[in-house]
Amino acid sequence: MNRRNFIYLMGCGCLSVGMHACTTAPITERRQLKLIPESKLNAQAAQLYEKVKKKAKLSDDKDSLNKIILIGNKIENSISEYFYKNDMDDPTKNFNWEYILIDNKKIKNAWCMPGGKIAVYTGMLDITKNDDGLAAVMGHEIAHAVAKHSVERQSRAVLLNTTTGIIDIATGGAISKVNNTTGMNTVGLISQIGIMNPFTRKQESEADYLGLIFSSLSGYDIRETTKIWERMKIANKGKEPPEFMSTHPSNDRRIEQIKNWTNEIILKYPPIV
Repeated sequence: MNRRNFIYLMGCGCLSVGMHACTTAPITERRQLKLIPESKLNAQAAQLYEKVKKKAKLSDDKDSLNKIILIGNKIENSISEYFYKNDMDDPTKNFNWEYILIDNKKIKNAWCMPGGKIAVYTGMLDITKNDDGLAAVMGHEIAHAVAKHSVERQSRAVLLNTTTGIIDIATGGAISKVNNTTGMNTVGLISQIGIMNPFTRKQESEADYLGLIFSSLSGYDIRETTKIWERMKIANKGKEPPEFMSTHPSNDRRIEQIKNWTNEIILKYPPIV
């Protein structure tokens, strides 16, 4: 098979897969590309979560863990009830929710793996301060899983790698030559900064937006959210990388966006009884 036919067939194949793998994110209805089965990522996440539980030092602060579980349960139920009431498919129907509190004061973070596997670090509790703040952080992390952001990122990475390979073949190995000449994955770095980072920042903003909705539906005061990012700025002593180099929006941008969304979300997504 000559190079032209190879490129044509590969291009048609990628286009066909892409057309059949396009869906939309819940609520925001942003178009998404999903080439990786969600069930596969959920299974991998469950295995990794078990490893984290064995390796990490889990906190013995039962009160804080119970608070995390209580808030998480309220968010779980509110999400399912919202989609049920609006006659929409529940994106969490295959989740196996689980919560841990990791004893590490230095790490001010929390995360949610695909399938509802959640971890909060004790250092984050110094930033959240109260139930409303904790609900805001957990709502954001849960939103990543609800919107299937991990599936989407991996799918884009597969598509980008495949496209890069096709271009490399079509150009007689031009990409490989550039990488060999510079002694680094120059094309990959450009793709990361120019394609993947902006896309990941978009996902983070979407998680901020959805997280506010989920917290509001669960009965928490989302006006506390901007205060979290103000406290995070203080904790980081104002140090953060330039936004174009980061996978996250700047703190100032997040605060501005959240302020713009807050009143509308409070009115549009009141607590579910």
